[in-house]
Amino acid sequence: MRNNFFSIIAIIAVFFALPANAKKVALVIGNSSYEYTQQLSNPENDAALIANAVRSSKFDDVMVAQNLGIEAFRQALREFSSKADGAEVAMVYFAGHGMEGKGKNWLIPVDAKLESNRDLAYETIDLDLIMEALSGAQTRIAIVDACRNNPFGNKWRSGTRAVSRGLAGLEVDDVLVIFAAAPGQTASDGGEDINSPFAKSLAKRLPQPDVPIQLLGGLVRDDVLAATGGTQRPFVSASITGTPIYLVRQNKAIIAPGPNAAPTSTAALAVPRSIGSGPILLSDIQIETIKLTGFFGMPDDLFLEFDTGERFPNGDGKQKMKVGDIWNIDDSFVFDQPISFRVMEHDAVGGHDLIGTITMPATIGTHTTTLNGDKSIYKVTYTLTAM
Repeated sequence: MRNNFFSIIAIIAVFFALPANAKKVALVIGNSSYEYTQQLSNPENDAALIANAVRSSKFDDVMVAQNLGIEAFRQALREFSSKADGAEVAMVYFAGHGMEGKGKNWLIPVDAKLESNRDLAYETIDLDLIMEALSGAQTRIAIVDACRNNPFGNKWRSGTRAVSRGLAGLEVDDVLVIFAAAPGQTASDGGEDINSPFAKSLAKRLPQPDVPIQLLGGLVRDDVLAATGGTQRPFVSASITGTPIYLVRQNKAIIAPGPNAAPTSTAALAVPRSIGSGPILLSDIQIETIKLTGFFGMPDDLFLEFDTGERFPNGDGKQKMKVGDIWNIDDSFVFDQPISFRVMEHDAVGGHDLIGTITMPATIGTHTTTLNGDKSIYKVTYTLTAM
């Protein structure tokens, strides 16, 4: 049994030499070594992984704290709050135990005993305190990888209002909030892996150039769904400005691949930026089969074809679609101006058939088009973002 040292544990902080009010600041916390409940294998590893990703994302000031007791947790937030005041971007990441109780979400320090739900306000950190610590920044990000089973619920009397699984949904203005799992669900700690699926995706996506933070949660969600076979679905609350905000920008021009270029996972299709304009991001493409009237009711094999001559999926790849199927395309595409792309049906005999052509409008936002070529009907939804 560990002693009460954790209640006064020193914060392990990593600082860059900076003036006050750095442009981008972050607090990264990993709580693994719990005294009075189940210890977690990966939050310390996850915090180290995320801290490195945050530094790679050009954050100016990164505080890293491990295994915080209640007093150290509060002190870390107090110190971070002063750094976040006036910052352009402030982010808090927490990995560890968390729970819902009394209609709120609570992050659990390593020295919490929690003999009953009445102790929540005294021994844990209300998620609202995280929001308060972020409040002085222009852009605020809270990331919570704490959606595991309630580790104390089996000690509490019946009738308590705390839930046994996951965290509660949260809607808050002007903050990007990403939970590792949807309300009422739990998140994987990673099993035999040293990092959770959520942390691995976040660490990959944070430093990715030219990705607006408005798309960050969706990219992480898709990664985690794929990694967990659909059993874990991160939850995103993004009531923030629609003007794209970037953590990392690509310094060099984006060049379109030639016709013989090797395929890439993101299918970047832009040409050098023209003066006075920027590229356009095409993302969140979703194609839904409404009606199939082909021979014998056989599925369609679809692919996309762009004006640039590129095809998605690359090579001879295709997506089999039956009535009611939805094709969610994870890849994003970058262009220097609105162009058109075609939804095609693969035909092994006699060439390919055109389902329909979509000419992208010169306006940002989410658009929906219905295509009815080749006796089939498809609904296509996509998002355009100015970069």
